[in-house]
Amino acid sequence: MIAFTAFAVVLYVSCTTIYRFFFSPLSKIPGPWLTRISGIPETNALKEQRRAAWVNGLFARYPGTVAVRTGPNSVSFNHPDAVKAIYGHGKTHDGFGKSSWYDSFSTTGESLFSTRSKKRHAMKRRMVAHGFSTQSLQAFEPYVDLTMNKFMRKMDDLARTREPFDIYFWFELFTMDLMGELALGHNFGVLEAGKPARYSTLVEQSQRFANFSGTLPFGKWGVTILSWVPSPYLQSLYKARLEYLEYARLALEKRFQDDRKQETRSVKPRQDIMQRFIEARDPETGKGMGFDELRAETSSLMVAGASTGSVTMNWMIYYLCKNPQIKTRIIKELEAMFPENQDGNLPLPFTRLNNIRLLEHAELECLRLHPPIGYAMPRDTPQNGAVICNVYVPGGVAVGVPALSIGRNPSVYPSPDEWNPNRWADQTADLATMKTCFLGFGYGSRQCIGRNVANQFVIKMIATLLLKYDIELEDQTLVLGTKEFTILKPDKRYRVVLTPRNL
Repeated sequence: MIAFTAFAVVLYVSCTTIYRFFFSPLSKIPGPWLTRISGIPETNALKEQRRAAWVNGLFARYPGTVAVRTGPNSVSFNHPDAVKAIYGHGKTHDGFGKSSWYDSFSTTGESLFSTRSKKRHAMKRRMVAHGFSTQSLQAFEPYVDLTMNKFMRKMDDLARTREPFDIYFWFELFTMDLMGELALGHNFGVLEAGKPARYSTLVEQSQRFANFSGTLPFGKWGVTILSWVPSPYLQSLYKARLEYLEYARLALEKRFQDDRKQETRSVKPRQDIMQRFIEARDPETGKGMGFDELRAETSSLMVAGASTGSVTMNWMIYYLCKNPQIKTRIIKELEAMFPENQDGNLPLPFTRLNNIRLLEHAELECLRLHPPIGYAMPRDTPQNGAVICNVYVPGGVAVGVPALSIGRNPSVYPSPDEWNPNRWADQTADLATMKTCFLGFGYGSRQCIGRNVANQFVIKMIATLLLKYDIELEDQTLVLGTKEFTILKPDKRYRVVLTPRNL
């Protein structure tokens, strides 16, 4: 019996391998031979912090192709038509549901990011959409200004020393405190302390664990199964995930306690993002989100806001310093718009900053070259399969378009490795296709709902810094590369020198 079972297993593995190598429709899609039968190459790239670069390298390895094989059941595309086919709106796209990879990011409940149900996602989005409206942005702005004032006081201290310092470090502290204000109802005090909270490390480690879980073929059981693997590294990541979720629980409980105290004093609740989630109601049933679901949303908000916002501001400072002509043009527009605020001490209202297109285009260009998430957000093909860019893909295969690859596609963006904000104002360019292929915030109905919030504080921060200080790189010859953590970050730290502009 044992011998027969062993023979059956060997036969099954052999037949499956032969099918995947020679007869599967996916066998016609180029890719390393090992990706036809194993997810090991992608997992190794993830472990070595180069997953997005690995996929990008596959497109370079097979020039002219629009699709590459990244695993036994996964394909990445690099073409504008693939963006619309996989992520677009409408009934023709209903079959492209989120893949099981997202199950690894569901924690104590489904968040807007992790839920795979299109119906559930649409309902949750309707529940909270008003919380990210223009009116809500204005309600959030006092918290942005409050946190930014603390940040600028630190910059004043550093400017007085005339010593070079790591500005990305301070951006990370700023976004952590700001998202604490908006998502939890209190900041972490990291700006005043001048050092990061343990929570920021837990966020990164928890997301890495989820990414590893997502490479396993076990769907929602991936997290549990990976937690059993006796690897010290994986166990440390899993413990960080548990600690991260426990912190979110305690923070949310404190938020509810504070809200109850305000109610007894007849004080209006804080008008922040979390309050929008607390007040949200299903338009059909009238039910709100339970504690575990709010906890999942809290965890998701902290990741989405803090990590991505800080790295975007970092890239903007780097590229503006490397391109002084663009920086000077933006400063002149700011000075003309805010003649009363040459010392940078007054809050700059976003409603006015939003009219400086060059500043917005500088941000877009940074996100094109360095999207926070560089690899593909996977969708499963419909049951009957799909033809994407003239490539047939069977049903149930994870497909996607990597933001890093499409953002540097030369057929969409001429001179794709050049940082050029002017391209977004070039009326001779195919701006519609460029915008379609811009995946810095995702695409379609699943794009980041907090895009406007992030855009608000990033633009306000960079504008305030440019008005208040002359900013120079310590090393004028510095060339930054990219390294992948959970998100794409610079491959090295760098330092800047601030000089007050009103002196």
